[in-house]
Order: sequence, then structure tokens, then C-alpha cells
Amino acid sequence: MSTSPDASSAPRRVQIGKIVGAHGVKGTLRIHPLTDFPERFLDMGRLYVEKPGKPPRELEVQRASSHDGKGQILVKAAGVDGRDEAEALSGWAVTVLPEERVDLPDGEYWIDSLIGLKAVVAASGDCLGTVEDVMTTGGNDVYAVRTAEGDIRLIPAIGDVVREIDISSGVIRVDLIEGLWD
Repeated sequence: MSTSPDASSAPRRVQIGKIVGAHGVKGTLRIHPLTDFPERFLDMGRLYVEKPGKPPRELEVQRASSHDGKGQILVKAAGVDGRDEAEALSGWAVTVLPEERVDLPDGEYWIDSLIGLKAVVAASGDCLGTVEDVMTTGGNDVYAVRTAEGDIRLIPAIGDVVREIDISSGVIRVDLIEGLWD
């Protein structure tokens, strides 16, 4: 195992999984995927793992497979040679750089890409506030927008309301349906 560069100088990373324990006695890691694309672990040559208060580590993947029926990924990494060593990594986050994430289809966005965007009225350009959170619900996502007054107002992420998301301009253009913002 090798140590990675100083975490304070490292770019912000995105968590895609969490080590939840050991599998067997030879140091195989059990990883709970926190991604819509768990199959990505099967092709990764390295895992970058982090835990607050500890220096991040980069692990060379020797073997990866799905743990059928458990919804987990099993990873054998170089230098993790026993159950105790694997258990010591339990609770560590598996992360990637934002540019290493899986490409999404058109019209789909990473939640962290939406946070901080300005919500504006499509017709007038009036600023409603800043997207502070995205709540996932059973039917559609809901954007929590903080107004200039400090209130949180909710905008459903549906086609009748959200007309355009322009990440590069930092704007979400919306048409407020009657009663939504009153």
C-alpha cells in the first residue's frame, strides 16, 4: 500500500463506496457501493480510500467481483494480506475525482453539480435564490432553494417547472406554477 499526497492539497473527491469489513481470512475487502454504477468497481485498477483523521491511501486492486445477493463488491488489494488488515480499513470511504465519475446521459446531473446554482425565473431572469440541497423522493427530485431573505423554498424537478439547467452558467431556469412560490 502506498500513501497518497497530503490531503490538504488534494482536490475535492466524491465518495462512491464504503469499506464495510473483511471477507474471509486473506484480506479481501467488502465494499458497499454508494453509486448507481456499482459495476465500475470491477474495472478499477486502484482504489483511493480516505477516513477523517487518517492519511488517505491508494490501494492496487488485484481482483474484484460482485458479492452476489449482498449488493457488495469484493476487492483483493495488494498489501492487504489478512483479515485484521482488511477489518482495519472498515469505515473508510472509497473516492474518485469528480472527472472520474461515470458519464451521465443528457438531462441527468450529479447532485453536487446542482448545489450552488442560481434558480431564476425563465421569463424574467429574476433570481429566486440558490440551490442548497437536492432531495430525492419516490416520484421526482425536489430542489431546496435559499432565498435572499434566508427562507428555504422548494421547487419540484419536473419538466413543467424546471425549463433548463445550465451547469456552465451556474443557473437553473424555472417556470413557477401558480401557488408554488406564494
